Amino acid sequence: MDRELQNPPGVHPPQAHYSHVARAGATLYISGQLAMDRAGAVVGVGDARAQARQCYANLAAILAHYGGSLRHLIKTTTYITHWGYRPLVAAARDELFPAPPYPANTLLVVAGLAEPHFLVEIEGIAVLD
Repeated sequence: MDRELQNPPGVHPPQAHYSHVARAGATLYISGQLAMDRAGAVVGVGDARAQARQCYANLAAILAHYGGSLRHLIKTTTYITHWGYRPLVAAARDELFPAPPYPANTLLVVAGLAEPHFLVEIEGIAVLD
């Protein structure tokens, strides 16, 4: 089985020592995506919906690099820093997945993310066709 660890173009390279993607065959394990654009600027400071949109945009960019799309996501894990962000993040998700089938998801409310201005982080597992 082919394996690869990579930071594909289209998303800002991680500041820490990890890869955005671990690929094993047709399965992609995508590290948690934060609300950062390609240049590394934070998107949506104070706005959980805007941050969720950017997290999904990053996931989409990574998937596109491998010839996939958000429809290839089979599982996501969503981290939010306050339970009140749940409907905002759900609204952003509904924009991308308006009808079934939906990817499996786990939602966690956590005390904090990598930096205080990050309100949302979304990681994913995708299987390419």
